Amino acid sequence: MRSRHACIAIAPLVSTVMLCALAASAPHARASSQEGSAVDYETMDASLPPDDQDPPGRPLSIDEAIALGLQNNLDVEVNRYQPYVSQLDSEAAWGAYDPTFSGQVDYNDSRTRNTFAINRNQSNEIDALGGQTGLTALIPYWGASVELSFDGRRTKTNNTIEALSPKYESGLTIGGTVPLMRGLVWNEPWTQVKTLRLNYDAELDNFTTSVMNTVQQIISAYWNLVATKEQVRVALKSLESNNALLDQTKTQYEVGVVSKVEVVQAEAGVANSEFNLIVARNTYRNAQDSLIAAVLGNRLRAATTLTFDPTTRPDFSSVRPVNLNHAVETAFARRPELAAAQRRLDQGEVQLKFAKNQRLPQVDLNVSYRTAGVEGRQNPDLVDFSQVPPGPAPPGSVAEGSFGDTTNSYFATGAPRGVTAMGVVSIPLGNVTARKNVSKARIELRRANSQITQLKQQIIVSVRSAARGLLASAHGVEAAERRRIAAEEQLRAERIRLEHGESTPFDVLQRESDLVDAESQKISALQSFRNAQATLERERGTILDTWDVAIDSVRQLGYDEVLSAHD
Repeated sequence: MRSRHACIAIAPLVSTVMLCALAASAPHARASSQEGSAVDYETMDASLPPDDQDPPGRPLSIDEAIALGLQNNLDVEVNRYQPYVSQLDSEAAWGAYDPTFSGQVDYNDSRTRNTFAINRNQSNEIDALGGQTGLTALIPYWGASVELSFDGRRTKTNNTIEALSPKYESGLTIGGTVPLMRGLVWNEPWTQVKTLRLNYDAELDNFTTSVMNTVQQIISAYWNLVATKEQVRVALKSLESNNALLDQTKTQYEVGVVSKVEVVQAEAGVANSEFNLIVARNTYRNAQDSLIAAVLGNRLRAATTLTFDPTTRPDFSSVRPVNLNHAVETAFARRPELAAAQRRLDQGEVQLKFAKNQRLPQVDLNVSYRTAGVEGRQNPDLVDFSQVPPGPAPPGSVAEGSFGDTTNSYFATGAPRGVTAMGVVSIPLGNVTARKNVSKARIELRRANSQITQLKQQIIVSVRSAARGLLASAHGVEAAERRRIAAEEQLRAERIRLEHGESTPFDVLQRESDLVDAESQKISALQSFRNAQATLERERGTILDTWDVAIDSVRQLGYDEVLSAHD
């Protein structure tokens, strides 16, 4: 019976030995085929730890990994700025309501032919200097505009009928324009303010979504590192066991208990374990790079030798079925994707209100009030026509005052004033653009509603799937543990049989392989269980609360430098 087993096993064992030999020779073949390439494989390999050992790593818990990742992760770093860009856009929209200061100065020096018979001069000479300054502003919400302006002028003339030269004039004007239909409330500046504010809130929700995804990715990378480290441990344990089996088989061969075939079988088992260890170590180092990139961001360099030693164990605890109704309600309330979709719906409602308003005719009311004052000095060329014959007016004939005195009469009884009220009506015939914009806004609003419905349906599906996944992974851990215990017992029994000559090294190797598979399955089951927990927390929108992540703190990291650079 033993000989038949040995003969049957020779083919796969020889194949295993050849596979290991090919794997060992492959690097040399690649090196010779790529001779002269820019990649220095010897230098690259020298930067890695030896194949028979792994360097000691920096202890790292999963809580610390998440905290470091939220500080250094490049995805978070890139997404961190967008809410601030949107915030600046939202604040900039209020600039439409900033008061506008304006001013102008004019000068006029003219000489014209005199055509008035009572003016004794042959030409009229005017030297005038004037200016105007004022403030205009829009009123938030209402869409009305107000204006406050002040103007003044100094005029010199040789006209003999002008009493004052220089003459000082000034005036104060207060006015405003109020839209009564189009532009009332839902005008363009106010629509921009509302829309950009909602866009800013949506970007905050989008950033929260990216942080949730990053936390889940860090958790997955951490448990992947834990799993690959355990796979290395299992591979090392298998190699040690197979080396002991090889030593035992060689001893039995020397005393004539077994044939050379059994020794070859044991050697093939050692080679296969070495191959598995090489693969496990390579996977472990790739998992190290993935976690370092997720946790330290751009600090991962080509020559980085830092490694992490995960200290948090993937402990298993039994779970009970998830209350799906409560889980879905929680997801509807906590998922930032749904909140962002609601912001887009709110934006659509604002755009629809604006479009409907623009469909109305323009009916504006313009109102202004003006008061003025005049002072000056007696014109030296003034003629007094009350004399017979008319002659130069004696000094003191006209009351005099300075430019500052012109403001004294602004609000005095009987002061010069002017009140103007005017209505403006504009009705676009056809109004095709406005009507089509209303139809477009209605369609966009319906689409936003449909997107929310679609997103809610997706959330229901994902929560149900995550709940089932958690329960299935928990059952998988229990089943994998039972299999591991059974495989361990079978290997122990097979070794005892081998010691009594009732088994072969091939049978022991098979049991050893079964145990390795069982332990690997247990490791994968634990990894799946912890990932399933994180997935359910992510789908319910509670992953940040579970890991005590304050989204405001994450969002503001490094923003002081951004503000100082902006200012």
